[in-house]
Amino acid sequence: MCRAQVLLFWCLCGIPLLGLGQNDDSETAIYAPEVLTLGQARPLTLVGSSQLRVAFFTVFNSKLFTKTGQWNDPRHSFRFELTYQRNISGSFLAKQTAKEWDHLDFEDPRRSEWEAAVLTMWPDVKKGDRIAFDVDEQGVSRFFYNGTWVGSVEDPDFAPAFIAIWLSPETSRPTHRKGLLADS
Repeated sequence: MCRAQVLLFWCLCGIPLLGLGQNDDSETAIYAPEVLTLGQARPLTLVGSSQLRVAFFTVFNSKLFTKTGQWNDPRHSFRFELTYQRNISGSFLAKQTAKEWDHLDFEDPRRSEWEAAVLTMWPDVKKGDRIAFDVDEQGVSRFFYNGTWVGSVEDPDFAPAFIAIWLSPETSRPTHRKGLLADS
């Protein structure tokens, strides 16, 4: 075997091993592997659904899911799905998150970090596109765009802060909240 072939062989065999055993952060290990499609996430039961309308326009249809079909704990194991009925830029969606947190008087030292994360992962949406916010048992928040993973926030405090936009008793959209919670 020539030297170039041996080098290529070792490069191809060794690349997947790079970084193994170098991570002393045990917190990171519980989040791997990433769920790359919404179809790989665990099945959940519908709690409720609602349609967000602003003036005469439907903005999105939404559904809330949990393991039991009841809304009990906003820290883990739930999914919130939005199916858009309008074209909206990702930056506008991220700005709306900040606006709704302002409405809720939500203050946290991590807020700007979370807003930046949302801004970088949310795409522009068009009518029919779907964004799903899926929170696993460990509290890792994953975002999916049309079923494909686009990013995660691993801080377990993010999920309750984010879902409060729609489910807090002080939400700016109480009628929408009522539909999502159905009989919970």
